[in-house]
Amino acid sequence: MNLRLFHRRLVVLMGVAGLLAFAGGAGFEPVSTFLATIALGTALFWHPDPELSARMERFWLPLASILVARALWHVFVIEDDIVIPVVDLLLLLLAAEALRALEAPNDLRLYALSFALILASTAYRPGVLFLLAFVAYIGLATVALMVGHLRRQSERHEIREVPIGRSLLRTTGALSGLILALALLVFVAFPRVSQGWAGRGDPIASSIAGFSDQVSIGEHGSTILGNPQIVLRVEFPDGPPTGVGSLRWRGRSYDRFDGVRWTRSDNLPPSSAPTSWYRDRWTQDVVEQRIFGSALDTRVLFALHPALDIDSDNGIQPLFDNAGDFIYWGRGQPAYTSWAPAGPPPPRELRQPARGYRPSGDHFLQLPRRLDPAIVELADSLTAGIDNRYDQAVAIRDWLQNFTYTRELPATAGETTLSHFLFERKAGHCEYFSTAMVIMLRAIGVEARNVNGLLGGQWNDFGNYLVVTQNEAHSWVEVWFPGYGWVEFDPTPAGVGSTQIVSSWYWPGRILFDGVQHRWNKWVLDYSLDDQVGIFSGLLGTRTLEELGQPTATPAESSRSPWGALALLLLAAAGWYWVRAAGPTFDPETQIYLQLRSASSRAGVGVTRGLTPLALVDRIRAERAAAARAAERVVDLYLRGRYGREELGDSELREMREALKVARRALRSGNA
Repeated sequence: MNLRLFHRRLVVLMGVAGLLAFAGGAGFEPVSTFLATIALGTALFWHPDPELSARMERFWLPLASILVARALWHVFVIEDDIVIPVVDLLLLLLAAEALRALEAPNDLRLYALSFALILASTAYRPGVLFLLAFVAYIGLATVALMVGHLRRQSERHEIREVPIGRSLLRTTGALSGLILALALLVFVAFPRVSQGWAGRGDPIASSIAGFSDQVSIGEHGSTILGNPQIVLRVEFPDGPPTGVGSLRWRGRSYDRFDGVRWTRSDNLPPSSAPTSWYRDRWTQDVVEQRIFGSALDTRVLFALHPALDIDSDNGIQPLFDNAGDFIYWGRGQPAYTSWAPAGPPPPRELRQPARGYRPSGDHFLQLPRRLDPAIVELADSLTAGIDNRYDQAVAIRDWLQNFTYTRELPATAGETTLSHFLFERKAGHCEYFSTAMVIMLRAIGVEARNVNGLLGGQWNDFGNYLVVTQNEAHSWVEVWFPGYGWVEFDPTPAGVGSTQIVSSWYWPGRILFDGVQHRWNKWVLDYSLDDQVGIFSGLLGTRTLEELGQPTATPAESSRSPWGALALLLLAAAGWYWVRAAGPTFDPETQIYLQLRSASSRAGVGVTRGLTPLALVDRIRAERAAAARAAERVVDLYLRGRYGREELGDSELREMREALKVARRALRSGNA
C-alpha cells in the first residue's frame, strides 16, 4: 500500500470535514466553498510532481496576499466580521497544501489548517451538521496520525510494505471512541463560564406577516404562500395540555386601525390587567411552557395568554410593555419559560355586568374616520337585545365563522376594504376576520383589539415537544372584561392553523431531524450552569445546588449514584483495555527486530536507514562483540518469520524476546 497517498487522502478528507463543520455553523459561502471543494476533490485523486508543485507556488502566494489584505480591510476599515475572511484564507492555504507533491513534508500544516476550520466553526452557532463533521474529523484524524507515523517509520527503516489489518482498525476505532468520550466528559465537567450561547451569526428568521410595527389588509392580486420554517419548539414539563394542537401562541397586539392597516400607538397608557386577576379569577390550573424560539426581526416572546410570568436564563431579558405584550432585550436565542392559566373564566362569570376598570377608550374604542355606516348597523343588528359583552362577542364571532377562509387575496385594491369583505366577498384570510370583529365590537362600545400570533402546530413524538412553523401565523381578537382582563375570541372559521402544515413528502423527515437539532441546541449549544449542576447533583444524590453536601435523596436514589460513577470508570477501563488488546501495529517478530535496532542505535552502533538485518549483525559483532550472538539469534528468527514465510510459534517468539534482553544488556554494558 502506498502510505504517502493513503495519508494524503486522509488529511484531505479531514479538510473536507472541517469545511462541512464550518458550513454547519456559519453556512456556506458559495464562491469560496465551491472552489475549495473542487480543490480538495482534485487532491483526492491527483497530485503534481515536485517541479509542477513548485511552479504552482507562484499562483498561491499572490492569492494569499490578496486575502490577507482583505482580512485587514475588514478589521481596520469596515470593522466587519473577521471570521469569514480568515476562513477564506484558511481554505486557500488548505487547498494549496493538499495539492502539493506527495513528497512535500507538510503533514503538520495540513493538520493545523483543518483543525483551524473546526475552531472557526465554533465562533458561530453550529448545528447537527457540525456534530456529524466533528465525529468524522476525530475518526479521520486518528487514522491519519497513525498512518502518518507508520509512513515515517517505514521510510526511516526502509520497509517497503507495511501490513494494515484488523488490528489497526480496532486500535483506531478504540482511540476514536476514547477521544470522543473524553471530549464529552470534558464538555460536561468543565466549569460553565457563561449561560447560553452568544455566538456570531445568530440566524434571523424571515419576518412573519403581522409581526412588524404595522399590519395591513390592503394587499391584493396574489396568494399568501406557506412557509414551513420553524418558529417555536415548545415543551410542557407537566405534560401537554388538552388540545395541544390548537393552542394560540400570542405575539403582538394592535390598538389603532385607519381602515387599511393596524398600528401600535406610541402614547398608549397602561392597558393590561393586574396579574392577580388572571391568577385568582381564571382557571386555577397553570400550564408551564418551556419555549425555544427562533430569533425574529421583531423581538416578540410568544406564549399562551395570559402570561402570568416569563423567565429566561439564556442571555435575554423579558420586558412587559404597556399593552401587555412581552418583548425582550439581549443577543441570545429566545429560550424561556412561561406560565399561563389552563383556560379562561367560565361564560357564566363573563356574562356578569361589566363593572370596574376599563382600558383607554381613545385607543380600544377607536374607529376609522371613514368607517362605512353599514358596518355599525350590522354590529347593532347582530347584538340587538343582548345585554352582556360576552354574548355580544359570541354573536359576532359565530356570524363571521359562516364565511369562507382563503389565502387568495382580493383581485384589486378596491376589493380590499372591510366593507367589501363583509357584504360582498365574504371570504378572506384571518386578518379580515379579526379586524371585522374588533371594529364591530368597538362600534357597540366594547373594548377590543387585534392580536397576532401562532395557532396550532404539530406534535413531535421523537422529542415530545410541539413544533410551530410560520404556516401557523394567525390573527384573532382580545375582548376586555372588567375584573378579568383580556379574553380571546377567534372569529376565523375552524380548521385554520393546525391544518396549514406543509404536506410535502419531506416533512416527516424534517420533523425527525428537528428533534435531533432540538436536542443538540438544548443539551449542547444552550448547556448552562444549571444543567451542569443538575447532572452532578444527580450523580451525588442531591436535588439542588444548595443541597450539595446535604443529601436528601431516598436510599434507592442514593444507591444509584456510586453505580453511575462506577459505570463511568468501567467504561474508561474497557476503552483502555480495548486499545491495549488491539495489539501492535507490526507483527511481533518485526516489533522485536525494531527494538534491537533502537537499542543498537542508543549504544552507539552506527545504524543507518539502509542497514539490512544481516549487516546490522556484522556491525554489532565488530563494535559490540558481546551482544553479537544474541543479536544474531534475533535476526535469524526475524528473517525466518518476516521473509521466510514461517509462522513463528510462542516458543520462537519467547526465544526472540530472551535473546533481545541478552543483547540489550550487552549493548548497555559497552563491552566490545
